[in-house]
Amino acid sequence: MINFINLSCYYRKVKTKYSKQQKRSKTNKFLPPPSFISFEPTNYCNLKCPACPSGTGLLTRDKGFADLGLFKKLIRENKNHLINIILHFQGEPLLHEQIGEMISFARTHKIYTEFSTNGHTIHNNIDIIKKAKPDKIVVSLDGIEQETYNKYRVNGDIQKVYKGLEALSQLNKKERPYIELQFIVFKHNEHEIKHLHKLKKKYKIDKISLKTAQIYSENQIALLPKNYKYSRYIVNGDKFEIKSKLPNSCRRIIFGSVITWDGKLVPCCFDKDADFIMGDVKNKTINNIRNENNYQRFIKNVFSQRNKIEMCKNCTEGIKI
Repeated sequence: MINFINLSCYYRKVKTKYSKQQKRSKTNKFLPPPSFISFEPTNYCNLKCPACPSGTGLLTRDKGFADLGLFKKLIRENKNHLINIILHFQGEPLLHEQIGEMISFARTHKIYTEFSTNGHTIHNNIDIIKKAKPDKIVVSLDGIEQETYNKYRVNGDIQKVYKGLEALSQLNKKERPYIELQFIVFKHNEHEIKHLHKLKKKYKIDKISLKTAQIYSENQIALLPKNYKYSRYIVNGDKFEIKSKLPNSCRRIIFGSVITWDGKLVPCCFDKDADFIMGDVKNKTINNIRNENNYQRFIKNVFSQRNKIEMCKNCTEGIKI
């Protein structure tokens, strides 16, 4: 298994190579195997969040549920170098009926497992969680009261999330995963940040994370918080852009790969609609795809003109917010 010291060495080599735009021999595989994979169990979701491409119905790609056999194939092919598997991309992972089997299979191969959820079905799936024993669960809770919560988590019921957090808190120490509560900061909920510590104590939460909101159009600017430190953007009238200059580098595309529910490999989690399909893992291994010309060209573009790639303009990888 690749350790994080080796990953840093790999990254320095890759950064030097692509920053200088060196040419690569077709037979010389340069990229390391992925140390993490984001795998999408499904892109269906039970909520209608207004700044989410899945929730708003803006995703143009087909919807569906991943095949368990495909998931196992990926684990078998990458088990010797995978550090962790992230079981979410778009959609709500707990909607997949075989999510427990995915977690258990990855853990059988000593791979760290985690997923992010809106929390509405945790209580109904608590027995699956107890049996599968995921290493980490990220629960998104963007409000303390129902009125605040429902402004973004449209169709959401905050009591269901609290019921799920309570169920997790009741698990014994050996069964309970690491719990991270993620709070996306908006204008309508930033006043509730000061109350999050009470939830942390009540539900035995391990970590509270404040996340900056991601927006896609000028009509979503009104969602952004008033407190500048909680926003990833500079706003000027109806224009917005990331606060810091995007560096011509990216660790995510070097060390990880994102796989859609139907087996398409895309460069990163910001490619939500799979606009940059690099290959199909049903037919090729991940590492073969990562070392083909298509992927290599994309990396060269990121390492030379990242600010010209549309999806990168919303990304916080490598910058300080």
